[in-house]
Amino acid sequence: MEYEEKQKEEGTWKPKPKEAPMETVLLEQTITKIGGLLAIGFGEAGSKIISQNMSNGGDINPMIAGNKIIGIYGFCDIRQFTDATECLQEGVMLFVNEIGEIVHGIVDDYSGAANKNIGDAFLLAWKVPEEEVDYDEDGEPMVVEGSNKVAQLCDMAVVSFVKIIAQSRQDRKLFKYRHNEALKKRMGEGYSVKMGYGMHIGWAIEGAIGSFYKIDASYLSPHVNMSAKLEESTKAFGVPLLITGELHDACTART
Repeated sequence: MEYEEKQKEEGTWKPKPKEAPMETVLLEQTITKIGGLLAIGFGEAGSKIISQNMSNGGDINPMIAGNKIIGIYGFCDIRQFTDATECLQEGVMLFVNEIGEIVHGIVDDYSGAANKNIGDAFLLAWKVPEEEVDYDEDGEPMVVEGSNKVAQLCDMAVVSFVKIIAQSRQDRKLFKYRHNEALKKRMGEGYSVKMGYGMHIGWAIEGAIGSFYKIDASYLSPHVNMSAKLEESTKAFGVPLLITGELHDACTART
């Protein structure tokens, strides 16, 4: 230590070069990063797809039967997106991702999961735990009657969309688009980011969609499509959010 201090005083001290990490450490870091990217890319819907493929030797095989689940499906869409794309050009990616950061973050805070990002739209899902799912005489899944956990999950799903509506109107990152000259010229002085929301509860098939070239982990069912149709209907009704009666009845009852 005294020798180092003397060198510092004389101006001849040089820090020792850091030793390169061992190959095993680099390999572990790489695997961790790949695992993180897989988790983000596949999302919650892809957990079974990954585990099934790993159990079969690790080769990716999209030709695996899906799994029927019960869930809450939320669909939200950015209004006037075509105009925004033409006005913002290369900046439209940042525009969408700033909105996505709000949507995904709040949904995650309220026990949901982001599923698909479809340009100007987002599909979100809240899977009902298997222990809260019952089956009728035909083997069709249904929510356990009177389940408090399911009611709480439905409450959180609806509240998350209300939170997103509020946050998107107050967020500082999105506020700058109100002063964007190209957007104001196209949409008028009062422009602000607006979105439509639809939400429904029901069964869906969870699994891999695609081929050996590209797969997505997602949900397919009329109930998922219903959430998208509800979102479209918000334009006709002039409201930001529509939910079905089934979801309303599944939420916690008023006291």
